[in-house]
Amino acid sequence: MGSMKKRRKKQKNRMLLLLAAVLVFGGLLSAYGVLSFAKSGKEDGTAQAAVTGSVAERTQENTPETVKQTADPADYQLTLQFRNGASQTVKGIFRDSSSAAADSSDADIKTVALPEGKLAYRTSDLTQLLDSFPELQESGWTQPEDAKIEKQDDGFVIIPETPGTALNRDAFVSAVEQALSGGAETLNLEQAEGVYVQPAVRQDNADLQAHLSQLNQITGASITYRLPGAEVTLDGSTTSGWLTQNADGTWTRDDAVWNQHISDFVSQLAADHDTINRDRTFPATGIGNITVKGTGYYGYEIDEPAETAQLTQELDSGTVTTREPCRVQTEYAARDDNSGIGQNYVEIDLSRQHLWVYRDGAVAFETDIVSGTMNESYYTPEGVYKILDKKQNATLVGDAIPGKKDYYTYTQPVSYWMPFTYTGIGLHDASWRGAFGGTIYVSDGSHGCVNLPASAAAQIFNLVEIQEPVVCYYSQPYSLAAAPEGQQTEGVYYNSADSGAVQAG
Repeated sequence: MGSMKKRRKKQKNRMLLLLAAVLVFGGLLSAYGVLSFAKSGKEDGTAQAAVTGSVAERTQENTPETVKQTADPADYQLTLQFRNGASQTVKGIFRDSSSAAADSSDADIKTVALPEGKLAYRTSDLTQLLDSFPELQESGWTQPEDAKIEKQDDGFVIIPETPGTALNRDAFVSAVEQALSGGAETLNLEQAEGVYVQPAVRQDNADLQAHLSQLNQITGASITYRLPGAEVTLDGSTTSGWLTQNADGTWTRDDAVWNQHISDFVSQLAADHDTINRDRTFPATGIGNITVKGTGYYGYEIDEPAETAQLTQELDSGTVTTREPCRVQTEYAARDDNSGIGQNYVEIDLSRQHLWVYRDGAVAFETDIVSGTMNESYYTPEGVYKILDKKQNATLVGDAIPGKKDYYTYTQPVSYWMPFTYTGIGLHDASWRGAFGGTIYVSDGSHGCVNLPASAAAQIFNLVEIQEPVVCYYSQPYSLAAAPEGQQTEGVYYNSADSGAVQAG
């Protein structure tokens, strides 16, 4: 019994030891498992973080150093924008750079750097493609034109330069290669330096601007002429045409040519506006409009030498003014007032042998006359003249007798003397005549003067004014006899202060 108790006690102790051992072993296994799990979990978390970072890095930086090259050669192209709106596309010459790695030592191969990778191309392929573009064909190029000075209606102006479409080929290819190296999608060739051939002279060129200023100074004068019934302006629109254009496009003033143009301008001004020695339409009393021959001394006349000198000085100094031209004489009335004759004048019909004095367009006085004898020496010439002078108690003299001082072919005192030609023909009283009018003048007329009854001469003297027109005409056809032998055909008008004698026709 006792022995059995001892065996049971020992068996119980062995069971407890076994149980304890199992528990200890189980605890060790659990501890090992926990440690192993913790270690395993730590290593897995680190790997996951590396993958994410790599993806994030690829997403954020997207560079060949962190991402395997995935650029597709078919997806990339470079658009070239030419001047005037034309465009071309560079494509079809690219390949994956990895396929060109074996040729990396080939200088003909260049790369295109894209965000998703690199592409490669051969420069020979590029130039062949570029040379196929119409924009690189010289036959179709428009060459640039320099800015230049041009004469227009209102003077000289600068015409801006014209860009043109001609290309510098080397600069063009270089610009394309540079754009490709950076993976550009568009290249504006207008903005690429040196690609287009540039004009040598632009509108802001200092020399060009200085030349324009010089030309504007030369042609800057403006002279507006006040003429009968008109105004004429001489300014740069005309004088610019007086300059000489040189082979290089500049303009110069040749003084000989310039001065000739001034002389020609003044001559033309006189030709267009002088009325002296020109036919006039005249309303003859009792007849109507007739044409009076363009002889005589009445009319508007420009003094060409004086005007040429003044105009030359004004053009040289750039004068801007409005004035009348230098003139020898002017008309008594406006150009549109009875052909410049006006409403106050003397009318003489040498066929009807009658004279009228008009005042304000109406007859103020009229009388019969006797004019010059109808031969080549003494007939009274037709034309429009003017009263040159008015004298009382003058002595009319004929031709001077050669070798005898103060001796003339005749002398004749008169009370009223009103010359109207520079050859000694005028109006005067003829107290020695008993009759006037009719046909007396044909064979027994004067030496050219218009003889008046004494009373008529006095009235006319008081009515007319110096410079007033005298219109002489023949309303009927006439013929002239030969000049008397030994008689002069034309006298010379003069004034003698000492004797009061005047040579008369």
